[in-house]
Amino acid sequence: MLEENPAENTGLEVVAGEFRDEGVRFVARRLIVQLAEGAGEDPVGEALAALPEGTTVVRGPSATGRLVVLLPEADTVLANVGVAETTSAIEYVEPDVVDRAQIVPNDPRFAQQWGPTAVGAEGAWDLETGAGNVLIGIIDSGISMSADVLDHDDLRDGARITLGTDFVDGGTPRDLNGHGTHVAGIAAAAGNNATGIAGMNWGSPVYICRTLDASGNGGSADFADAVEEITDYAVARGLKAVINYSGGGPANNTKQQACQYASDRGMLVIAAAGNDNGGPVIWPAAYSTSIPGVVAVGSTDPGDVISSFSNVGPEVTVVAPGRNILSTLPTYSVSPTLPLNYGSLSGTSMATPLVTGLAALMWSRHPGHTNAKIKQCLQDSAVKLGAAAFDNSWGHGRVAARVALTCGDLIIPVTRIGPCRSRIVLCEPSTLTICRPSRLPILCQTTRLSTGCVSGLRCPSVVDGCQSSLGCRSELCDPNIPVRPPVDPVLHEIVGRLEELERRVAGESSASQGDWFYVDDDGEVHEV
Repeated sequence: MLEENPAENTGLEVVAGEFRDEGVRFVARRLIVQLAEGAGEDPVGEALAALPEGTTVVRGPSATGRLVVLLPEADTVLANVGVAETTSAIEYVEPDVVDRAQIVPNDPRFAQQWGPTAVGAEGAWDLETGAGNVLIGIIDSGISMSADVLDHDDLRDGARITLGTDFVDGGTPRDLNGHGTHVAGIAAAAGNNATGIAGMNWGSPVYICRTLDASGNGGSADFADAVEEITDYAVARGLKAVINYSGGGPANNTKQQACQYASDRGMLVIAAAGNDNGGPVIWPAAYSTSIPGVVAVGSTDPGDVISSFSNVGPEVTVVAPGRNILSTLPTYSVSPTLPLNYGSLSGTSMATPLVTGLAALMWSRHPGHTNAKIKQCLQDSAVKLGAAAFDNSWGHGRVAARVALTCGDLIIPVTRIGPCRSRIVLCEPSTLTICRPSRLPILCQTTRLSTGCVSGLRCPSVVDGCQSSLGCRSELCDPNIPVRPPVDPVLHEIVGRLEELERRVAGESSASQGDWFYVDDDGEVHEV
């Protein structure tokens, strides 16, 4: 079935054993060696000298000191885990534990895309469909390609999609499993293009890395290298990154440090909670409670019912639609059970990219938010699926798209109390006293305006969003005296838009109580 582009290696050799008192599956002969900080002049040589003769370097060392080596004998991996104790050049050694794609096979011809509707995506798309300031990273089994070219109608924009490293076979990350293409479509398939489906995010750039082979297996070292590659790419270009990983397995230092690496640099890792029918949350998703930049996603069925396969635990951050999710599939055959081009699959793998696409929309709208703020907004805006504020099965709730996007917006009522005709205050050095005493917020640290409340808006700003409660004592409130515009043309435009909106609202009979607009924390004015 892979004759179109045969790969040198379409699968990892996986063996089973016990590591840290837990049964695990790991890549045969492969060890992850973390070099110690401040090691000697030749730490790689010292590390190899401590390992069996014939050990070769597969990859590295990475920028964080990770080395992947191949042992000469397949059955000696666990026997060499303790080698770190024999040399100061090595911090730790561990097997390359195997992650699995988190998918539950189901009817592949279910022809209805119910997930976006369930989370209110249509309302969110009215506000944002994806901007270039945030990168969607997909670490999975690759993406549909023919002759090294993107070939799917919903995933063929080469200007938007960057092909990263294929850690399984080398070359371009061509999907030989189908899982990666399906995940990419849920997060980022082109929308409003009269073809196929609409992904959660239509416009943000996408970066593809392949770590899962044709069987859905992938090593933790490959995952870690992919996380660092996407993170470094985003940092170098001044982007925020939301990294999707619809896979997982046992815990190890390598996955934990990769998630910490991304989180420390301001990125998010959105990971699947797992499909063990209510078992414990798998890693890396389970790092959600210890690493700020990790979000664990569980799955729901139609009607906001938790999917029977979805794992549970205190690490679940949010849940999203994950059963019978229609999305993109490769244009060529990768499995006799999967159709070409489009089909439906189930799993926390499918719930995770919906949240990834949503988080990228949120960051598109609020580029000033931190990764911790995006995560908090996902939690705070989620729909509770029970009486409690948190539940191990559904976390903080099922994601709600439009509410999540407006998290951080400032809502301002268009009302007038007293003779003050405007709430626009110039943020520049001034000795004017505005409507004192007042509850106006100070929005700019350089102002000398005497006001009585505090704002969280970023300074400098020309928008003063808190109305006065008392009458004016200032000539600024005199409608016959023009307000001097700021020098900055962008800020001047915002002032003009607010003044025009106020003039229009002032002419409507219900303006004093019923009309609203809001100014978000980036200075954008929106009508409600």
